[in-house]
Amino acid sequence: MRRRFQQRVMVVLVLAALWVAWIGWRLVDVQVVQSAHLASLARQEHVHTFTLAAPRGSILDRNGRVLAVDEPSYTVTAAPRTIANAAQLTRDPGLVHQEAVLLAKTLPYTVSQLASALSGTLWYRLIDPYLAPSRAHVLQAEANQLPGITLVPTERRVYPNGTLAAPVLGFVNAASQGLAGIEYQDNKILAGTNGHWTVATDVSGAPLPSTTISQQAAKPGNSVELTIDSNIQYEVQKLLAAQVKKWHAQNGTVIIMDPSTGAVLTMANYPTFNPNLYYQANPATLTNWAVSDPVPPGSIFKPVTASAGLMDNVVQPTTMFDTVGYQYVNGVRIDDWMPNGWGWISFTRGLELSSDQVFMDVALKLGAARLYAMMKSYGFFHAAQIGLPGSSPGVFIPQSQVNAVDLATIGFGQGMAVTPIQEATMIAAVANGGELYKPRIRRAILGPTGQVVQQFHPVPEGRPINSTVAHDLHVMMEREVGYGTGVPVQVPGYTWAGKTGTAQQIVNGKTSNSVYVSSYAGYGPMPNPRFAMIVMINHPIGGMYGAQVAAPLWREIAKWLMGYWHIAPYVTNNLPNGVPQGNSIPPA
Repeated sequence: MRRRFQQRVMVVLVLAALWVAWIGWRLVDVQVVQSAHLASLARQEHVHTFTLAAPRGSILDRNGRVLAVDEPSYTVTAAPRTIANAAQLTRDPGLVHQEAVLLAKTLPYTVSQLASALSGTLWYRLIDPYLAPSRAHVLQAEANQLPGITLVPTERRVYPNGTLAAPVLGFVNAASQGLAGIEYQDNKILAGTNGHWTVATDVSGAPLPSTTISQQAAKPGNSVELTIDSNIQYEVQKLLAAQVKKWHAQNGTVIIMDPSTGAVLTMANYPTFNPNLYYQANPATLTNWAVSDPVPPGSIFKPVTASAGLMDNVVQPTTMFDTVGYQYVNGVRIDDWMPNGWGWISFTRGLELSSDQVFMDVALKLGAARLYAMMKSYGFFHAAQIGLPGSSPGVFIPQSQVNAVDLATIGFGQGMAVTPIQEATMIAAVANGGELYKPRIRRAILGPTGQVVQQFHPVPEGRPINSTVAHDLHVMMEREVGYGTGVPVQVPGYTWAGKTGTAQQIVNGKTSNSVYVSSYAGYGPMPNPRFAMIVMINHPIGGMYGAQVAAPLWREIAKWLMGYWHIAPYVTNNLPNGVPQGNSIPPA
């Protein structure tokens, strides 16, 4: 009996010794072996690092008007697992519903939507990425009743003028990354450097006061000042929208440039979109057609052919042509827009009347090499280096593959496709006397306090034509407005120079006889042009001629600009050689 008792005592002692040894081993394991790992887990449970979003730099117009800006906001997040633990501790199964009811008073979601978001075992769930400060303060006041809910200061991108210059500005995603326009192109300039805030949190995941472990302030991004004048942009967008709707057109583009610097004062498209709601827009409207969509230019390209002919002495303004309404080239009949032609007319009159036959004849005399050389000197064949994404180089037949029929049609603006910005750059070079300037849409980069970090200056890129040829073109294009196809752009008291264009679109790889691009390209007031402007209306319904569809819009914008710049009427007769006003001819 005594021996059995001793055996039992021994077993108990052994078991106790084993238990003590196990406890000792666990203490060593926890405090020494797993110390770093367990401390890390503890920090994960009780320490959280919040990203402090860097304020994105603003985008401004040339007058300092804000076009895009970051505004203070709050991100609302939840920890469903923390909420579930809190409900278990308080034995309150209705806690999720209670929190959903409180949140629904401030957030734009239903109670059922919020209850679903707050349920589960996740440690993190985004509830609302952008909450206005005024609403966030209301929610913050109830934060003590909302375990597992956190409000983090952040920034929200806002475009205060809605659709104004939207394709130029672009937009950003929820992570404040630029996806289009200047926002994309200058993302590194605009996006600052995010900061962080590491802080101890309570059981609900909310930051504890005075427990900051580390903090790095966010560094704001720089701002971009554009050459765009928002006052002109607004008026042009309004007038363009009305004209596109009037002609039931597919879309339209207007570009206005300062011919003495290459600065873009306006770049407008219609239809357009609101960058605040870009995700609701028709994807087709998110494209900036002014730089990305090449179309056949038609007769607004004729100044290029004229430039080459005059520079190479292939033709003079007084050279005569016998126009009969068509011309055979290698056995192929190419028709003029005027079926019977005009008989014998000068080269100047050929431009005034927009005779296709005259310009195909000049192109054939020049040859592909000389015409293509002039096109290249005007900036064609490569994408306009304006600093906007998606810029297209256009579509051209390789010079080595150009045959006589191709050359004839290129001479009057068919058989190729150019972007509106390429065409605008060319007409601006003619306007300023022959100097080609790189088109630009940035004026300066400004630091967070408004200091100038970088200034952008005019960049000359060559001289396609000399001053003599430029003068000849000015006279010819003024006469086009005086008593040629450009009569519809006349504004009493001012003298313009310009060229109409009516181009057949390429549809399914073939030249269409029903889909057109109607254009007008010009500049003024003469003799010292303040602006160069191109208007393109794509696929109008019920009309097709540039003089009919595009010229009236060009006129309205030009007239408005004179008032905006306080340029008073300065001539009593704005027609060359005293030709009476109203001496119109059929449009071309």
